[in-house]
Amino acid sequence: MNQGSWVAIDASTDRRRLARTLARVHHDVIGGGKPPRALRASIVKSWKRCASAGVDPASAGAPIGLSEEEVADRWLDHPLSVAEPVLRDLFADVRSDDDQVVLVCDAHGTLLWIDGEPAVLDAAREVHLEPGAVWSEEAAGTNAMGTALEIDHPIQIFSAEHFSQSVHGWTCSAAPVSDPETGDRLGVIDLSGEISTAHPHSLALIEAAARMTEAELRRRMVDSHQRLRDRWGDRLGGRRKAATALVSAAGTVLMAKHGEWMGRRLRVPADGGQVDLDDGVTAVAERLPKGEAFLLWRASDSRQPRSTPAMRIEALGRDRARIETGDGALELSRRHSEILVVLALHDGPTDAEHLAREIYGEHGNPVTARAEVSRLRRILGERLPRGELQLAGPIDADFLAVERLLRTGQLRQALERYRGALLPGSRVPLLVEARERLDHGLRDATLRSEDRGPIALWLETPSGRDDVVACRSLISQLSDDDPMRVGVLSRLRRLTGAR
Repeated sequence: MNQGSWVAIDASTDRRRLARTLARVHHDVIGGGKPPRALRASIVKSWKRCASAGVDPASAGAPIGLSEEEVADRWLDHPLSVAEPVLRDLFADVRSDDDQVVLVCDAHGTLLWIDGEPAVLDAAREVHLEPGAVWSEEAAGTNAMGTALEIDHPIQIFSAEHFSQSVHGWTCSAAPVSDPETGDRLGVIDLSGEISTAHPHSLALIEAAARMTEAELRRRMVDSHQRLRDRWGDRLGGRRKAATALVSAAGTVLMAKHGEWMGRRLRVPADGGQVDLDDGVTAVAERLPKGEAFLLWRASDSRQPRSTPAMRIEALGRDRARIETGDGALELSRRHSEILVVLALHDGPTDAEHLAREIYGEHGNPVTARAEVSRLRRILGERLPRGELQLAGPIDADFLAVERLLRTGQLRQALERYRGALLPGSRVPLLVEARERLDHGLRDATLRSEDRGPIALWLETPSGRDDVVACRSLISQLSDDDPMRVGVLSRLRRLTGAR
């Protein structure tokens, strides 16, 4: 076998003999010996990374980072959930015949989904091949999922090529999957089984599955882009106050008055604002509802709506939303606060009947909803146009900003802007759902973080100040002489003593 190959075995390989040979090599190299020439270069490099990261080859296996409930929630929202039907169809015969499992990990190596025969799933669980386990190289050593993510290339790992001894009885083949628009790595899909199931074709099969998944993601991206064109395309054109371009949330120019802009990828601030183009042109991006897209205006175009400042909405940690416009600031009533936030959360226009159900429940009266909207319109003016229930103009909402920062992996910035739960006193179902999604999302990301900074920030938020698990997690990261440790220990004693 070529040591530079991504495949661990070929059709003529004696699997049991190779496994015994690799076990001896693993013992010698981990003990300080020099890697033999027969050991693949990709494995040698991976073992060096694992040793540098302090991975214990005798550890019990991948650590469990998320509960089953947390995994289920994350899988529902993860882009790679589109792979589930692809994988079920593609590997139906493989799983039943060869006693293998097929699985998906996110970009951090956390296993989010796995499928296979019950007996094989039980065996997999014994080595922590289960939802919530973290299979990055830094957490679990050399393995197909973590190593494929590390090198951004499909790879097969056989038996004692694994850095951790606990999985020497397994073989796995994995391929990374990327976002078709941004190129960002979304995660990895994998086919794993005991070493008797190892086959050189497994890697080709999993690569095909990865390409099929990317094709489905691309199809959905194209559909999404077309929906954006259909919805916002009339804001471009030759008429007065027409925008210059429509840009996706990821920065792709979808429509443009200037043909040379089409298809370009732009760096657009998450909240909108100035965009510097490569040709020296400066533009201003207007963020559309929920950040689904942006309208781009030439900075030199006097017809762009620069005179209309963004309406700022503050609804975190307060029961009555505060708004700021170019005309000043004011605090809304509780009901108007709920209506405003519900409208801000909507992807597009709604109607009185729908709004009434969301605000007042199944027996909500549309007449009552229209009356409240009419009163709110007197406050917001042109920002809540007549004839449609949809906020107009740029919006800068603290809860949307925190959600956007969290979604893009900017956890520290999200925690710094998180002043508390979204309208904490509201019982409107849509707001309760949004509140819990944001609160739980921040907590989950914080507890997964290996940086003590986000945990300390979370403990300073109203939602996190009584979090016993977060306290313990932070203490585990603090040295005995760290001045922060005394205060955190004191808080933990208070919290656990109160129970």
